[in-house]
Amino acid sequence: LSSKTGDDANSEFALGEAVFYQNGTWAWTDLNSAGVEADNVGMLPIYIGAPGEENQGLTTGSENYWCINSKASKDDQQATADFLKWMITSDAGKNALATDMGFSTSFKTFDDVSTDNPLIDESKKDVEEGRESVTWVYTMMPSEQWKNDLGSALLEYAQGTGGWDAVRTAFVDGWAKEYSAAQ
Repeated sequence: LSSKTGDDANSEFALGEAVFYQNGTWAWTDLNSAGVEADNVGMLPIYIGAPGEENQGLTTGSENYWCINSKASKDDQQATADFLKWMITSDAGKNALATDMGFSTSFKTFDDVSTDNPLIDESKKDVEEGRESVTWVYTMMPSEQWKNDLGSALLEYAQGTGGWDAVRTAFVDGWAKEYSAAQ
């Protein structure tokens, strides 16, 4: 299990060796390149049996932001701002984001852009049907180290080489340690 990669998951799904593939709308470009047809994919919310999730929709959001380095030269800062503006306003930039890269584009400047990404269509349909989106909270996680420690404990548990107490400790005690260090 620990040797598996995202490329393995993409390949197994594309070859019909896997029924589910946990990813996002950005995965369409790779899936389509691997031979997956648009009418053979869809999206489902991840249900965990929690009360009140009957109208839960897809998880949405981003853990990434566009930033301009305040330590860069003023010329480089301006060039970066100009590039970002070009990305979301020019036909070439919008096409690169929405079509070539297959990204969801929440900017108003993309109202006139259509995509052939069926996963984006599924996401839009989910919202139009009134399902409540579940917000990602990646930016609220304590640190990359906390995620790595929790991931290691979960991997050991999944492989049968570790117990659930180690997962609990990595999550709870690890979070408390990170919180304490930040205060």
